[in-house]
Amino acid sequence: MTGTRSLFNAFVKGFAEQLAGYGFERDKGMRIFRRSSRDGDVLIVELQSSTHSTREEKVFYINVALVLAPHWESDRHRLGLPTSALPKSYDGIWRRRIGFTTLPGGDQWKFKDQSTLARVAEVARRRVDETMPELLRMLDRDALFVDATDLFKVRAWTVRAWLLAEKGMSEELEHLLSAVHPGAVRRIRQYLANQDPHTPQTGGPLPARTPSRHPSDSPSDHPWFAPNAEQAVSGWITEDNVVQLMKRISGYIAYTYDDLDEVALTGALDDTNDESTDAWFRYPLIGMPPLTVHLARSLGSAVVSVRVEGNMGVILNTRIETLLDLL
Repeated sequence: MTGTRSLFNAFVKGFAEQLAGYGFERDKGMRIFRRSSRDGDVLIVELQSSTHSTREEKVFYINVALVLAPHWESDRHRLGLPTSALPKSYDGIWRRRIGFTTLPGGDQWKFKDQSTLARVAEVARRRVDETMPELLRMLDRDALFVDATDLFKVRAWTVRAWLLAEKGMSEELEHLLSAVHPGAVRRIRQYLANQDPHTPQTGGPLPARTPSRHPSDSPSDHPWFAPNAEQAVSGWITEDNVVQLMKRISGYIAYTYDDLDEVALTGALDDTNDESTDAWFRYPLIGMPPLTVHLARSLGSAVVSVRVEGNMGVILNTRIETLLDLL
């Protein structure tokens, strides 16, 4: 492992130099690179180690993400983070990976020695150069408004809604909010209220789609929620059950857990340690209500410590406690 670690460090150094040519700055001591736009949006490239790495072979991913300024401001405010906090790739409103092919499964980079690393480095450099023009377009707000569908496909409405929200409520935004996931609606409306709490929201409450398990027209009045009362549920699970945990909690809060979430979780626990307050991985699930799941490995075992935080009512709190006991 020591040999591949030193080779990987050399690769990271060359990778950083390549990205610096595109205006990216490296987060000190990390394998995270950011480039910001004049509007405050952030493009992130991250080298993520994989749990599939062995003593003989290093496996890693090249993650890319776009963090929109209003979306990050909303997350930062909700999580109580300082203004100096910097976003990570999992905070992106859009997340992908740069692979050695465009085929499914072609995003896992591997090397065993200097020779194989040289080939990997050559292909990775070429793929970054090929991908970068499209990535940099995402830092152009004009391109985001005009080409959102081409750039983001099914996520285009999310990007456009947040960009519109930054400008305040409008007829177009109200129209978008009438047809999207209620969890996203709540976040955007809260963001608008935080921007100008004295300005009434136009359009009134949405006839939003409410999951059947939340029969109240006002979700905050339902015991599933506990408005303005942050709760935390803690426990532990085995590492094999992390994805199952995330999917089940997502189902409880009507959050659509998909392949992008799985991408963000891959290898995310590699550098975690539940004995250190600064070494936990946090992942937001933006449902009804929004929750943040904190995960960290218990070193020397297959156990993962879990802490779930959010405005949970007694029913949701109990269901998550039971889920942790079962897993």
